Amino acid sequence: HTTPHHTTPHHATPHCTTLHYSALLCTTPHEMAVTRRAHKKAGSEGGDAPSDAVDALAAEANAKAKAEAEAASNGTHEMSKPKTKFQKLAVRFVTGGMMAGVLYIVVFHVGHLGVAVALFGITGGLFKELVDVGYSEANTERALPFYRSLQWAWFMVSMSAAYSLEALNAPLNLTSFLKRLPFLNDTAILKFVPMVLDARQYHDYISFLGYSVAFIVTVLTLKEGHYKTQIHILSFTVLALSLFVVQMKMAIFNVFHGLFWFLFPLLLVAVNDTFAYFSGFTMGKKIIKGVFLTLSPNKTWEGFIGGGMFTMVAGWYLPSLLSTKWLACSYSDIADNGLDQCVVASHFIPDPGTGIAPVQYHGLVLALFASVVAPFGGFFASAIKRAYGLKDFATMIPGHGGFMDRLDCQFLMAFFTWVHLTTFVAPVTPFERAAQLVSSLSPDEQAKILAMIAP
Repeated sequence: HTTPHHTTPHHATPHCTTLHYSALLCTTPHEMAVTRRAHKKAGSEGGDAPSDAVDALAAEANAKAKAEAEAASNGTHEMSKPKTKFQKLAVRFVTGGMMAGVLYIVVFHVGHLGVAVALFGITGGLFKELVDVGYSEANTERALPFYRSLQWAWFMVSMSAAYSLEALNAPLNLTSFLKRLPFLNDTAILKFVPMVLDARQYHDYISFLGYSVAFIVTVLTLKEGHYKTQIHILSFTVLALSLFVVQMKMAIFNVFHGLFWFLFPLLLVAVNDTFAYFSGFTMGKKIIKGVFLTLSPNKTWEGFIGGGMFTMVAGWYLPSLLSTKWLACSYSDIADNGLDQCVVASHFIPDPGTGIAPVQYHGLVLALFASVVAPFGGFFASAIKRAYGLKDFATMIPGHGGFMDRLDCQFLMAFFTWVHLTTFVAPVTPFERAAQLVSSLSPDEQAKILAMIAP
């Protein structure tokens, strides 16, 4: 069934063989042998087997051979697994160290504002990664109008709504905050600050107008023959926005309340992720043979349990190491009184008798959440990747993927930290909320409040 077209050295470029009815396939010598076996098999099953059946068997055999060759080259072949596992571990270790260095610089040298700006920017990066996921499947031929534009419009509407929620407003005096900004200090821009503060009452209205425009344009761009795909994209966009927009704003709230409430939960998730990896790497399926989660087949019971145990230990001991003034004091306290004069909250101070600080008990609660619930953020991200046939959401961070790959568990963690912080650690009383509102008023408005409550 095959006649040699030309010959080349065994290790050189692929041979080209002409199949019956002039079907041309370029194969390597190994693939040629596989092809001959396929033709032989087809001939034995039916002496005069149709040529298209022979060609189909040959193509299938060649595809299998190519898959095996590719597996051997990219490290997924069984014989190469031990080597690549250590290579991947080394890459993850190096890039993890680099990320830890960047985190240290931002937290300890740039401070609250630097962390908040970074989180704001990362929010946009997260959304871009998720937009790219759908784009590669649904709009490669640019058949859908305003595909990216509409998704970014919904993103901006969501950001506007999230940053206008009073419950998520950072615990600081906005007027004093704006006056302290170096690029606003002693400039004519400051005279517009009261106007900006007064305009906040229209924020919700503006956000709703943006929502209405985005909704109308979305409906008008629905294209016949693509309705199902477009509705699927819209649903995925709304789901993606619900995963991290509000949660990242909560993380910014936690930052301004004290860098401890940003750094400590982040480290808990990192500890859980790291030790779950090492536990699974060293003991995976050696104690418990059962599958932990079919959604993420590389995860094991040993990894899940081992990561949880180390995270609980970290939840008890890390708070004592992180209870410094720089991390424990709020942004407003440090900005108004200076680092030396800021007052560390009582829950960071150890009991004289036991030596245990109340924050350690809070640490255990957060560690339990980081061990049991937060990993499911990663499992859900794995489901998205499996649905779209992806290994990682991006390749920006070697060995770690993209923002979504690294922060998939942090969204839930930031959410829970905010809930726990505002409920049990530092609940905002009606008096404190009223004081925050009054402090943001102009002197004339404050005088009116005073006259109203004066006897």
